[in-house]
Amino acid sequence: FFFFTEAPTMTTPPSIQSNRLKLTYFSDGKGRNELVRLIFAVGRVPYDDELIGANEYRNLRDSGALPWGQLPILTVPVDNEHRRSSGGGNSHEVFGQSCSIARFAAKKAGLYPKTDEGGLRTDAVVDSWRDTLDLFYETVFARKVIGGRLQMVPHPPSQRNGKLAAFVATELSDQFSRYENMLRPNGRICLEDDEASFPGWADLAVYDLVKTMESALNEDQYYKLMEGKAALAALVRKIDDLQEIQAHLEKYPYKDISCYFATRSSVSVLFETFLMPVVYAVLAMYTRARMYYMHGAQPIKQGSA
Repeated sequence: FFFFTEAPTMTTPPSIQSNRLKLTYFSDGKGRNELVRLIFAVGRVPYDDELIGANEYRNLRDSGALPWGQLPILTVPVDNEHRRSSGGGNSHEVFGQSCSIARFAAKKAGLYPKTDEGGLRTDAVVDSWRDTLDLFYETVFARKVIGGRLQMVPHPPSQRNGKLAAFVATELSDQFSRYENMLRPNGRICLEDDEASFPGWADLAVYDLVKTMESALNEDQYYKLMEGKAALAALVRKIDDLQEIQAHLEKYPYKDISCYFATRSSVSVLFETFLMPVVYAVLAMYTRARMYYMHGAQPIKQGSA
């Protein structure tokens, strides 16, 4: 987990100097950035994919460079006419919040509905994608104030399996049933006379959630979850078959993360009982030392969040 180990940095070189969009997220796997990447892939929108490690994230956060103190962020080039009209200024602007970025990407890619009602319907689906991902992340991470800062830290490994099982049996099962009911009439989340493109951004949000859960669950759990959801399974297969999606997943596959939820031995449980308080104490000391350095050596800028 990136809060305790520095993941290797894999940054796609062209940065702010290029006249392209740049999406920035953690380098330790898929997350709230993946819907945007799927949208860009289907819409063939060129962009730079910047993946950063934990220290780089903390540097951005503590310097006030993240509009909402979080990732992902999208760096958008500002055209020359806009710069002249505003009296010069930066050649780029940085935006945050995953759903807002995804909506922008969908409009760029031509995957956003053309009617207000279609936008309202698909916005709700994408909001549900974000809500459900947040609940899933809570089976792995807890929000704790450590060293004077709210942070997401891993649950002890022995607790994750039970938390995941409870999440799947309740909220996730209900959410997938809602998607199934929405898809049954025509196989689409939103189908309008003036919207010919497939998939739309809401279809991709549902797809990402299903693929994420497939990577987290064992075979029996996933089969039980998808049982009786033929329309949902058909949507996933249809998107899987798209050439753009296949090319994207060859570069960014959904990796098996079920090991995070494996049942632990009694020895492991005993070990983590003593280890986790030590981990939290070390993190608290590190956080306080970092805050002291940022405030003492170089005054910290205040972010928007």
